Amino acid sequence: MDSSTLVSAIGICCALAGMAVLIFKRVTPVIIGPLAAVLVCLTSKIPVFSGLTETYLSGVAGFFTSYVFIFLLGNIFGNIYQNSGAAAKIGMIISKKLGPKYCMLACMLSAAILSYGGINSFVIIFAVYPIALKLFEEADLPTYLLPAIVCAGMWTFAMTGPFTPQIPNVVSMEYLGTPAYAGLVPGLAGAAAMFIGIIVYMNRQGKKAKLRGEHFQWPEGVKRVDEKDDTPSGIISLIPIAFVLLIFNLTKLDIIICLLLGILLALALFWKYLPKEEMLRMFNDAAVSSITIIMNTAAIVGVGSVIKGASFYSFATDMLMSSDANPYVVAAVGANIFSGILGSASGGISLVYETLGDTFNQYAAQGYNLGFIHRLCADGCGGLDSVPWNGSIVSVFAVCHATHKQSYKYNFVSCLVIPLSCTMLIALPLCILLG
Repeated sequence: MDSSTLVSAIGICCALAGMAVLIFKRVTPVIIGPLAAVLVCLTSKIPVFSGLTETYLSGVAGFFTSYVFIFLLGNIFGNIYQNSGAAAKIGMIISKKLGPKYCMLACMLSAAILSYGGINSFVIIFAVYPIALKLFEEADLPTYLLPAIVCAGMWTFAMTGPFTPQIPNVVSMEYLGTPAYAGLVPGLAGAAAMFIGIIVYMNRQGKKAKLRGEHFQWPEGVKRVDEKDDTPSGIISLIPIAFVLLIFNLTKLDIIICLLLGILLALALFWKYLPKEEMLRMFNDAAVSSITIIMNTAAIVGVGSVIKGASFYSFATDMLMSSDANPYVVAAVGANIFSGILGSASGGISLVYETLGDTFNQYAAQGYNLGFIHRLCADGCGGLDSVPWNGSIVSVFAVCHATHKQSYKYNFVSCLVIPLSCTMLIALPLCILLG
C-alpha cells in the first residue's frame, strides 16, 4: 500500500467515525452525508466540487430512483394497515396470547409479521410502537429497550431471510436470477439462530434492568392508544400480508406490482374501517414520510459513491476479489463491509452487486451455488448495516423518543452483533458444507 492509498484509508475511516459522532449528536444524515463526502474527497485526491455535484449527487439520485416506488408503496400499504386498525389488531392478538411475561417476543413477532408482508420499517414502527408501549408498561420494563426489540423484528431475519419481499432479498433476486427462497436451508438456520439469540439477549437485559430497580415511565407527549372495537378481525388483517408473500414467492411479478396488488386488496378488505375523511391525508403522509426516509438513507449512500472513487476502495476490492478466500466468504464479508460503510442494507446490497456482480457470475461458472451467494449477500447486509449512522435507526429512535446514548448499545447487539455472528458462524459454514 503506497502513501496516497494509506491517506485515503485514513480519510475514509475518519469520515465513518465522524458520521457516528454526528449521529450521536443528533445531526441529520442530510447534513452528515455531504460533510463525509468532502472529507473523503480531500484525502483521496478527488476534486471536491465534482465529487459533490457529480459523484455524490449521482449516488443519491441513483438510490432514490431505484427504490422510491418500493418505499412509497410500502408506506401506503403500511398506512392502510395503521389507519384501519389491522396492524394494531395483529399486535393486540399476539400480545394477548403471550401476555406481559413474553413482552419481548410479542413485540418482535408483531414487527416481524408486518415486515414479512413487505411493509416499510418506518410505518411498522408507528404501528407497533403504541402496542409495544402498552406491553412494556404491563411488564414494567424501561422504554430504552423498546427500539432494539422492535428493530430486531423488522431488520434481522424478517428483512434478510428466505421468502421476504424486503429490498436485500429483492435486489439479490434481480441481480442473480434466483428465487426469493434461495439458500433455503442456510437461510432458515441463520434466521432461527438470530431469533433465539435476540430473544435470549433482550430478555436478559429486561431482567438486569429490573434488578437495577428501573421501571417503566410513559414518554412525555405520547398519547395512549386504546384498542378500537371497529377493526378487521385477526384473520382478515393477515390476508393482504399473506397475499403479498404468496404472489411474490410463487410468481415472477415485480415487488412493485406485488405491493400494488396488496394495497388494492387491503383497501377492499379494510374499506369500512378506514376514515374516509382522512384518506387524502393518509396518502399524503405516506408520500411525505417515504421521501423523508429515502432521503435520509440516500444521503449516506451517496458517500459510498464517493468512496468508490477513492484509491483505497480499489485497493481493498482488488484484494478481496483476488484472494484465495472461499467465494461464499467473499459474499458474506463483502456484503457486511459495504452495508457497514453505507449504514444501509438497501444501499449496501446494491453496492455489493455493482462491485462484485461479475465475480459472482464467475463463481457460478465454476460450479458454486448462486442461491447460497444470494442468501449470504442478503444476510450480510443485515449485519453491519446497523451502525450508528444508519438513517433508519435515527428515524426509529425519534419515533420512540429515544437517543443513541440511551438505546444504541442494545441495537448494536440485537441488530448487529447477533445477526453478524449467525451469518458468519451458522449460515456461512452451512453454505460451504452444502455448496
